[in-house]
Amino acid sequence: MKSCDEIRKCLGAWVDGELGRDEADAVRSHVEACPACSEERRQLDRLNVSIKSVLAPQRPMAFEPFWRGVERRINEKNSWRDEWMDRLRGAFGRPNLAWSIPAVIGLALVLYSLRFWKEPTPRNNFAAVESIDAYGRNVALLRENETRTTVIWLYQNQEGDDETSGETSEQSPTF
Repeated sequence: MKSCDEIRKCLGAWVDGELGRDEADAVRSHVEACPACSEERRQLDRLNVSIKSVLAPQRPMAFEPFWRGVERRINEKNSWRDEWMDRLRGAFGRPNLAWSIPAVIGLALVLYSLRFWKEPTPRNNFAAVESIDAYGRNVALLRENETRTTVIWLYQNQEGDDETSGETSEQSPTF
């Protein structure tokens, strides 16, 4: 014979009819003899009745009028105006308008960037070379406006060189 704890574990399955014949007979005979297990069974029965009363529909639902309405709408021809209005409502309904904000932002970015893709107006690329003679040392500067580049050359005339005559001395240049 099984103990009350073992019977209580099997009691729900017995009430639902899920036990085999031999095991169901053992549980039934124990429940009839034990007042505590009998009370447990009555509580399970009340719980089952409560659950079934809540889950059971109050009155059966009539699907026939619903299906007749569906069939009528399928077979019914709409005018061309109604079809276009349905399409417009579908295209501009709330969920479909979600794409419009990113599309407007993207279009604005494209139009803004097109302004920068145009060929820039040609600038005057002006470069100037200046030469400064100071106490035997010469400096030459090259300045270019477009790239904002400045190049400085420092050089020293060799002693005895005459720049106007084109003669050079025998010494090697010093930089």
